[in-house]
Amino acid sequence: MKIKKIIIENYKSIKRLEVIPRPGLNVYIGENSVGKSNIFDAINWLLGPVYPSFNSTTPQDHWGGLLENKIKISLEYSDGNILELAEEWTDSYGKQKTGLNLSGGYIKGEQRERYCSAYLGTEREVKDYLPLNRWSLLGRVLQQINAVFLSEDMSNIDGSTKQKSDALKAKLHEIRDNILFSVGRTAPAGKDGLMDKFVSILQEESAKQLNRRQDEFTIDLSLYDPWNFFRTLQLLVSESDTGMTFQASVLGMGVQASITIAILKAYAQLSLPNKTPIFLDEPELFLHPQAQRNFYNLLREMSENEIDPSSGEVKREGLQIFYTTHSPNFLRTDFFDEIHLIRKNKERGTYINTAEFQDFVDDLKIRKGINSSLEEMSLHFKNAYENTGDSQKANEAFFARKIILVEGQSESLILPYLFELLKFDFIKEGITIVRCGGKDEIDRFFRLYNEFGIPCFIIFDGDKQHLGTKDEASTKKKNSAIFELFGITAEWADGKVYDRFLGFENDLESNLGFSTTKKGLDLYIETKSKIISVKNLPTWVSTVVEKVKSMDDPSGSVLKKAAPANDDEIRIEDIPF
Repeated sequence: MKIKKIIIENYKSIKRLEVIPRPGLNVYIGENSVGKSNIFDAINWLLGPVYPSFNSTTPQDHWGGLLENKIKISLEYSDGNILELAEEWTDSYGKQKTGLNLSGGYIKGEQRERYCSAYLGTEREVKDYLPLNRWSLLGRVLQQINAVFLSEDMSNIDGSTKQKSDALKAKLHEIRDNILFSVGRTAPAGKDGLMDKFVSILQEESAKQLNRRQDEFTIDLSLYDPWNFFRTLQLLVSESDTGMTFQASVLGMGVQASITIAILKAYAQLSLPNKTPIFLDEPELFLHPQAQRNFYNLLREMSENEIDPSSGEVKREGLQIFYTTHSPNFLRTDFFDEIHLIRKNKERGTYINTAEFQDFVDDLKIRKGINSSLEEMSLHFKNAYENTGDSQKANEAFFARKIILVEGQSESLILPYLFELLKFDFIKEGITIVRCGGKDEIDRFFRLYNEFGIPCFIIFDGDKQHLGTKDEASTKKKNSAIFELFGITAEWADGKVYDRFLGFENDLESNLGFSTTKKGLDLYIETKSKIISVKNLPTWVSTVVEKVKSMDDPSGSVLKKAAPANDDEIRIEDIPF
């Protein structure tokens, strides 16, 4: 079962939030204190181990600290039902109610359990996921396995059948009575051992205290939970090098985190009924970078449907997974539609920016007349992502407050050095410099990051030296694609710094204040030897810094979603700088 829509109203920093989640992975990112935890806390309040109510809420739990802002948390599921926790809802008789409801009707605890999800918080201790807790991930797995166990029979030697649960009870009673309870007995068949006396005293005195006859009241000790035979299982780890066995809960956090991941994979791969979504907080915790990337690949694998190659039918439906992360290892540019970028401001509170592949397909059709599919569009972003020369920075940019887009290695090496001379700490300012792998990919990355509401500044080579050469047409096309982002009709850059871009008339090398033909690392080394103080700094550097610092969030999408309007086009010379 999957969640199709999430609505949260008036909860802490959330005024109103409506989210259409993906059927597979859903990654929630954003700076600290923007409300990521509030989103997950609201959902866990509705789905978690404690039956939800408003008995202990405070003004701080309401938007704006005002009790009149009534809280509502609503989850629409793939079965058509809506599980909702609301301070005010109306039943089928028109009566005002408060609390939990299922599609506008009352809901029992066992009904709610059908929708409840496992939540893995920032703690990765195995003890938090043991089967004793039926709300934990392992508890849910074993609870569903237990349901299958109770329905299965086994064959006796004489050919008859009996339930597996009855056979297990008989075996465990035999072990308990003849071995475990035999401690202190003077004879094998006697009933005078320590445990025998202990149980006898328990029963006699309990009955006496309750003023009941002993045949009316029985106390017993069992090796198993009569309702869940798998509930008392313990996770044990044996180490071959030491020859020792440990409870998993006493081992290091790295081992415990790995076991938790293994439990998650088992939950995804086993053919269990009613697999509800999983919620994860910061899956990168306690994992080194390679392990993080491996875990991300595992999450992706678990979220994808398993297809029968012969019939093409779905053998196993992928798991719906929600997670928050601060690690670029847990997202990819070519799966940008899975990203939910969380922001917060005074007017809107916590809100989410997303991007849809279909919008990019439509934009390409309108701008270029090119028909593309969602798969082809994803492949183009994958190609761009893998050819940036620094895909880690391309991912990291989704976590940035602002982005500077450049062509390649020269700019990504030299700009940080020039900023350092100017004492501009761009990292502290939350700025990421992304090299796009070439000028022809800059507009693609700008459209993507802009769609998520991240302010971008572009620095590129106008390459006017290509005028009159075989590269002229190609260069003008690439330049025009960048200018088009700002509604400008132009083919060549003028070297001026504008609010959102700087296009060098020729190239970066000719704008450093010294003559050179070097590029890349060689250019960076020469630049450090020639520009040694702020006195030698080209004037455009400080202007770029001021423009970047003053950038606001984008005013809207630059994607073409309808036929282009016939407004007067803006020319580059009309733009103030």
